[in-house]
Amino acid sequence: MWKSLPRALAATLCALFVAGGAAAAVAPREVKVFLVALDDAGKRGRKIGCDDSLVPVTRAVKAGRAPLRAAVEELLSLPREYEGGLSNYWRGEGLRVRSVTLRRGTATIRITGTLPVAGVCDVPRIEEQIKETARQFPGVKRVSVFVNGRPLSEAIG
Repeated sequence: MWKSLPRALAATLCALFVAGGAAAAVAPREVKVFLVALDDAGKRGRKIGCDDSLVPVTRAVKAGRAPLRAAVEELLSLPREYEGGLSNYWRGEGLRVRSVTLRRGTATIRITGTLPVAGVCDVPRIEEQIKETARQFPGVKRVSVFVNGRPLSEAIG
């Protein structure tokens, strides 16, 4: 019986691969990140401060990563100017996700690096982008963000 195990295991793995089981296991996962359409007045997404819109963009991330963390990392990786006239206000020097946890409905996101704020309109853009990106996941009811150990409101306010 034990001698046939490797052959049976190989046959099972081969069948999974041919049937698409293995391919599905390594296929990228889709998440949404939320970007800003300036002066859009809510036409392309949810209206946020300074008459902008928050617009979801579907992105593929590596499977196997925790989806909430992967979505935040994807947001931080996107350029300031994105296709379709969208903007990413989570661009800065050395921005990295230190940790992401979810406890009792609260997602706590800790980021390190420098996050520039050009004016009062950037504040709701920055806050809403990351909070909406986190809230897409089941179980996330509240979002707390810290930049270099300081609450986001203090870090950008």
